[in-house]
Amino acid sequence: MTRAQADLVATATALLVLTTVTGLGLAIADDALASAERDAPERRIAHALAERIVAERSPLTDRPNVLNASAIRKLNGSYLRRTFPVANGTAVRVTVGGRTVAETGSVDSGTSVRRVVLVGRRQQARVQPDDPGTGTIHLPRRTDRIRLLVAPPPSTSVGTVRANGRVVLYNASGLDGVYTVDVSRFETAGINVSADRPLPNGSVAVTYYPLETRKNTIEVTVDD
Repeated sequence: MTRAQADLVATATALLVLTTVTGLGLAIADDALASAERDAPERRIAHALAERIVAERSPLTDRPNVLNASAIRKLNGSYLRRTFPVANGTAVRVTVGGRTVAETGSVDSGTSVRRVVLVGRRQQARVQPDDPGTGTIHLPRRTDRIRLLVAPPPSTSVGTVRANGRVVLYNASGLDGVYTVDVSRFETAGINVSADRPLPNGSVAVTYYPLETRKNTIEVTVDD
């Protein structure tokens, strides 16, 4: 009889423990589900904004996943909303290397998305023609612009400058001076300076701005 009573108590205790654990488990699962449902829109916006910021055609990148340091320094909340409409209507914070570079609204907690990126800074370099007589210059690295010095002797006229076959400078009376030209940042530029006779050394020089990069992290936090 005593053993039966003991078994009954043990069974009741086990049932109580099981019921309690089950209840706690269900409560935790409900909380997790509710939290996931709340976080889903935030995560979707954070992912979308992060993707747009580091995309190839983003005004903040030099190429995919390579942020332009100068563009990032100019970034702020209003520019973020204006350029990336997905950030409108919610509080967003963007950090690079742990430093806040743009914030819209008040971000207390929210959902964060992190991406490993490169941050690039433009350096200045100079290159002379491959063959001084032809005025052909192949840049060893990509750049977004060139500064071209054209200084032909009085007996020579430079009429046209091409970048990758596209005319970027033209003057029927002759080019002479310093010119700044935008070129595609997505390909290495080949420059050709057309003159009416061979160009002596020092007649043409190009200054270009290759990108130096370092690894960093961008974090986008959305607090809806």
